[in-house]
Amino acid sequence: MMDRVRKWLQSAAGKISMILLIISIIFLIIAFSSWGNFTDRTANNINNFLFGMATNLLGIIVTVSFVQFFIDKQNHNVDKQNELEEVLRYDRVLSIFIEQYTLYYRCITTPVSEDMRTDYKLNADFAFKDMGDMYEQNRYMAEGLLEPAISVFYRFEDKIREYMMSMLNNISFKYYIEIENILEEFVEKSFSLDTRGNILGNISIMLGKEKITDVISKSIKDSTCDWIEVISHSKNANIMAPYVQLYFLLKDEADLLTKYKEEVDKLATEKNI
Repeated sequence: MMDRVRKWLQSAAGKISMILLIISIIFLIIAFSSWGNFTDRTANNINNFLFGMATNLLGIIVTVSFVQFFIDKQNHNVDKQNELEEVLRYDRVLSIFIEQYTLYYRCITTPVSEDMRTDYKLNADFAFKDMGDMYEQNRYMAEGLLEPAISVFYRFEDKIREYMMSMLNNISFKYYIEIENILEEFVEKSFSLDTRGNILGNISIMLGKEKITDVISKSIKDSTCDWIEVISHSKNANIMAPYVQLYFLLKDEADLLTKYKEEVDKLATEKNI
């Protein structure tokens, strides 16, 4: 409430109103004061004139305030519409990145033998063992056909993160706070749960005559070991820890991108109303 009053006082209408209010008060004081040697009739005429002027000034204050209110309301609507359109403009590119991300998200969370679906949706309902084929050659032709799927996934995850940071820097988000919160949380999770250095670094490491990625893949697929439980209760370094952290990152990011899509759909509907 106080912020609104302060904002109004700083506006043109507020400043004009305060000046007129002071003038009105002065006129009212004069109107009810003693007029020395003036006759009663003359004093009454002057009082009536000043009282009428003060009343008119108060009326002007009310009128100016209402005009300012409608101007502010119009500015609010224009600003909100501009922000809506700006978010949707950015979304045209971000939605492409999300589609590509979704493709490789599926690639690293779905075993090759089970990848029979033709629809591409973010599915957070996967088990840790489903990530066992992340080091397999990317099986989609969109990009990086000969690269490990996890490498291509991280490339698009990075694009989304960087683009979201650009949105946060360039859009004021005065009205669509929920979208801002989603973007901020995605960026925060992407940084705080980032273990790509370890996960991608393991691609070139050998363990004797065997690739360490093959050992890791077997461990991920081993349903007899609950790595989520093991890592969650272990204070010691473990080669599987980065993969458990990636598991949680994937879950969180899928949830946030789903929420983002829902909020953007609301904006598109709002624009068309």
